[in-house]
Amino acid sequence: MIRHKIRGKRHHTTGVRRARPAVVAGLRFGSLALAATTVTATTATLTATLTATAAGASKASEKAEAKTHLLVLKDMPKGWTTESGSSGSNGPNNFPGVKQLAACIGVPSSLLSGNPPEADGPYYQSKDQALEVQDSVSVFPSVKNARQQLAAISNTKTPGCTATIMNSAALKSQITASAGKGASVGTITVTAINPALYGKNTAGFTMLLPIKAQGISVIGHLTELYFINGRLGQNISFDSYGVTFPASLAQHLTAVAIGRL
Repeated sequence: MIRHKIRGKRHHTTGVRRARPAVVAGLRFGSLALAATTVTATTATLTATLTATAAGASKASEKAEAKTHLLVLKDMPKGWTTESGSSGSNGPNNFPGVKQLAACIGVPSSLLSGNPPEADGPYYQSKDQALEVQDSVSVFPSVKNARQQLAAISNTKTPGCTATIMNSAALKSQITASAGKGASVGTITVTAINPALYGKNTAGFTMLLPIKAQGISVIGHLTELYFINGRLGQNISFDSYGVTFPASLAQHLTAVAIGRL
């Protein structure tokens, strides 16, 4: 849908995470960052894309329109910066578990495998690099299609189905490998967000990724928030590493984005 960014393509050095309280503030972990990006890459298609045509995805005018609705750096708190190496361009939808997820939720697989015209913003990070925000805006072929996408994400089965797929041997192996030699990943949990906290026509989930690498244990909190307005759909990622993303900040940025959509 509102297709999340494919983060696996980012360089190791661009993802900076702080593991607290186990290590000194500001310690950088490229491998931990890549592990988290692998997870968010897979959740991209997993919760998002739908039945837009390839021809529609090439429409420059729709992408240009979508870009005007993105969050920008001035929307972030003072001291935040654009993450080095983040281009605001995401790869194609290639989540390997589309058919399994669709079957688990009970929707056609075509609903989760489209590629609508989309604009992607860069990654914005807090000064201590523990928090990260990124968003995408998609233009769907119809209002009906946008509503179908949101319905798939807000389906009560989606969190459990997502967790099952993310904990499958194949994806767990991919995540672990991306974290580097000797890394280990615990049980990944997924819970639905409370739409009442964010506004009308919102849906999403929070994934907790416990990972140990380089002798450090950290939990990645990866929240994917989706909302629609007519044919437009927006996906905002609120990610944090070793800490919980402040609810007040997530709510504020969501309100800004909804007002702009």
